[in-house]
Amino acid sequence: MEADEMQMSHEHGSHHHEEPMTTGEAVKSLLLLGQVALSAHDYESAVEAYASILKLEQNEVALYNLGSFYARGLGVRRDYVQAARLFRQAQLLGNEMAGKLCAKCMFDFVHNGLENKTPADVYAAMVVFVSMVYPEATSQKQEVNNGLLAIANTCLSKGERDNANKVFQAATEYGNDE
Repeated sequence: MEADEMQMSHEHGSHHHEEPMTTGEAVKSLLLLGQVALSAHDYESAVEAYASILKLEQNEVALYNLGSFYARGLGVRRDYVQAARLFRQAQLLGNEMAGKLCAKCMFDFVHNGLENKTPADVYAAMVVFVSMVYPEATSQKQEVNNGLLAIANTCLSKGERDNANKVFQAATEYGNDE
């Protein structure tokens, strides 16, 4: 009986010499864990899984999903700038939808509480957004102005004339070099 027990404990001990998991295997496991957590509406665990993937590699799925959590405030505090940064990185990896969601985050970030903002506040918010999301832009000012024009046009298309005027005013007062 003791010989059998010795054999068993030796077999169990041999499992400690397995090869470590590769980065690819770890990422696959974490993607699966994130998907399971998401299906169970356990957003905090899903956020943790996707954030862990990004510590290992730039991963389009992890970037996109994490961006979605930040944009919607699921498992984390809503943060349009962080969401946009993640969507922008996913876009740079080839995800076109992430690019559209990045633009939506820009709109939501500036549009949020717009009725209580001055044109100076609107311009300042756009400067913060662009510097955080598009740090590689050769002309930050041009990027800010393009963003403001896009937001103003979206406001116009939604029938928000006062908001559109405020955003256009921010662009003309603070965005011009003259």
